[in-house]
Amino acid sequence: MAQHYDNAAKYVMLEYSQEFAEFMVGHSDITVLERLETEEPTIKTHQNDSTLKVQLPNETAILHTEVQADNSRKPMWSRVAGYNGFLIHLHEMRVYSNVLYLHPKAGRNDKGYYAYKEAGYEYTLRYKVIRLIEIEGQSILEMQAPGLLPFTPLMKPPEGTDPNRWLEKCIDVTASVGADRYTRDTLLAALGVLGGLVYDPQLIKRLLPEGIMQESPFFQLYIQEAKKQGLEQGLEQGLEQGLEQGLEQGIKRGEKKGTIENIMALLGMQFQPDAVQALKPALETIDDLQHLKQLLLAAPQAQSLEAFMQSLSK
Repeated sequence: MAQHYDNAAKYVMLEYSQEFAEFMVGHSDITVLERLETEEPTIKTHQNDSTLKVQLPNETAILHTEVQADNSRKPMWSRVAGYNGFLIHLHEMRVYSNVLYLHPKAGRNDKGYYAYKEAGYEYTLRYKVIRLIEIEGQSILEMQAPGLLPFTPLMKPPEGTDPNRWLEKCIDVTASVGADRYTRDTLLAALGVLGGLVYDPQLIKRLLPEGIMQESPFFQLYIQEAKKQGLEQGLEQGLEQGLEQGLEQGIKRGEKKGTIENIMALLGMQFQPDAVQALKPALETIDDLQHLKQLLLAAPQAQSLEAFMQSLSK
């Protein structure tokens, strides 16, 4: 269920692209010229997390950032090499790549480097590796840059600070920065999703303003994306199974699978992952797709897993 963490990070990165560009390069002498929504056809269903055309002091270039909630199954250097090659070919300019690791244990072995030289051939790839746990979170709070605040619970807290107290402080600062309710709710909802990587979802729910996860524009957008993703997964699986089982049956099975996965992801933001996982067999017994879609809408509003379980039988 790591995808929803990546999606939350990507949403904030695109909304606050200038702040993020400055954060990634480490200085403010950079201007975002254009946000490029570039889907790479050579990598199935992959869309780069953040691809920006930027103006640096001496050149115009592409700034590409890939977000990783956990360690990559495929070696990250090979993935970055693929992204680099595609973007250089597409834009015919320099590409500067970054990998942003969200979870404190992720990216420990990523050297940000790959090279070989043999028989007259040579290739060198260097990219920037940023692990949030290595960033001093207090300095980011003091900057009060809105686009960075949702990530602060995953950063390094001041020495001797209790983790739960650190989370509470990050929420307090984020709540005070928003110039309007829309901004505040969006930032807090994104913080709640990202914080779920390492903190107890019940603690996050208790510390956030009541109803923030359900009512925020960010979360409503997430639900729309979840429904869309479920449909896309259904279509993809339906096409794969169509010749053998019939296209219509394949689409229904695929959409059911995608909807269940998104219900699990939404519940996982609020409750203990192990307890949520235990619900999967019960969800898989539901063949009524409309009922599953209703459960998808109900998931972010569930007050408890027990209450949600009661809705399974309705």
